[in-house]
Amino acid sequence: MKTRFALTLAALILSPLPGAGHVAAADLRLPASPPPQAQAALVALLNWAGPYFGVQGGYLSGRSDISFPTTGEFYFVDPRGATVGAMAGFSAQWGRIVAGIEGDVNFVDARATIDTGFPPAPAVTQLQSAVNWNSHLRGRIGYAFPRTLLFASGGLAIAGVESKAFDNASGAVANWSDTRMGWSVGAGAEFRVAPQGSVRLEYLYDNYGSKMLGAQTVGTTAFGERESRLDTHTVRAGVYWRF
Repeated sequence: MKTRFALTLAALILSPLPGAGHVAAADLRLPASPPPQAQAALVALLNWAGPYFGVQGGYLSGRSDISFPTTGEFYFVDPRGATVGAMAGFSAQWGRIVAGIEGDVNFVDARATIDTGFPPAPAVTQLQSAVNWNSHLRGRIGYAFPRTLLFASGGLAIAGVESKAFDNASGAVANWSDTRMGWSVGAGAEFRVAPQGSVRLEYLYDNYGSKMLGAQTVGTTAFGERESRLDTHTVRAGVYWRF
């Protein structure tokens, strides 16, 4: 009797419960993969590698310091205005790290004029400073999120700069126009709005150092030698297309 009871109990313990096989199979079932079209769209959205081209516009604020070594005078003639241009670049990607190189050229309409004469006619003499265009060749490195790229940049800055001095009593105008070279650093964020399209918001600081502007004589009016220092701050937004 005891032997028969023990065998019956063992059989009950070892026998599977009704439906247990179905439950185990359901527990082991892997979630369904997303459709191939959705996978392709996700991969394209995460990919920042390759060439790109776009346009950007913004606002430039400069600090132009004009000083006269012979007299010790100095003036701030700070150009401010709009900028618009085009950019092309190429990026490579390693996981979430994105790095590359890009170049841009921009039309700039930034200028300022100040009076330097004495009362009661301060406008009898004036100084003017202007930035007419600029360009950059920069390296860029960033960290990618699913739809956003945060980046820093740095490299070469070039600008077309114009300085003028007016003697309104005689009508004489001295003009110094030159191309300045300096360095640029910046940072920003780029947002993917389509598989190939993105928008960007960024800040740039450009420093062009100083340059001596030689003395000029216009008619009977002499304009003395002066030193010009220039740096600029730019905030701009752009739209870009990747190939």
